[in-house]
Amino acid sequence: MVQVKAKPLSKDAFARYGEYLDLTNNADLEKVTGSPGGFWPNAIQLIFGGTLPPTVSVCQANKVDKIEVHFFEGHEKTCEGLLPIDGDVVIYVGPGIMKFGPPPYKVQLDKMEAFIVPKGTFVKLNPYVTHGSQFAINEKEVHLLCLLPNLTASTDMTVVFDPNDGIEIVL
Repeated sequence: MVQVKAKPLSKDAFARYGEYLDLTNNADLEKVTGSPGGFWPNAIQLIFGGTLPPTVSVCQANKVDKIEVHFFEGHEKTCEGLLPIDGDVVIYVGPGIMKFGPPPYKVQLDKMEAFIVPKGTFVKLNPYVTHGSQFAINEKEVHLLCLLPNLTASTDMTVVFDPNDGIEIVL
């Protein structure tokens, strides 16, 4: 039997096998993605085939005193995967953004729902599901793994932002 001693992970030692990234280290995420705090897109690209490979992005959910939502997004052609890494979060979801005619588009606010997602629970959002930022429940900030095809924000994202209307999430 061959004995293999486990050693600490290091960039040089692991480089021939792949790459890794501490998804809870904001400074490393900013360095790799070039994006300042809050959302670090395309941190690691995973090649699964197809025209736009999926990527690993990271979202930061913050705890707030009152959860008021005025930002909504949706994707027509893709699912989105979310995995809270270091704490529980609340997400909001609803029917697809109503796109009849030119913007401004409408969100069916009366049909929105909110769900508590425990740490370590992977959530798949289907295409056309209206959603948006997540909110930390107990921790000051929570990091989430976000799986989307590369460049989704510029190729398949409809956004509705209305500072005068929205939803309030109550825990």
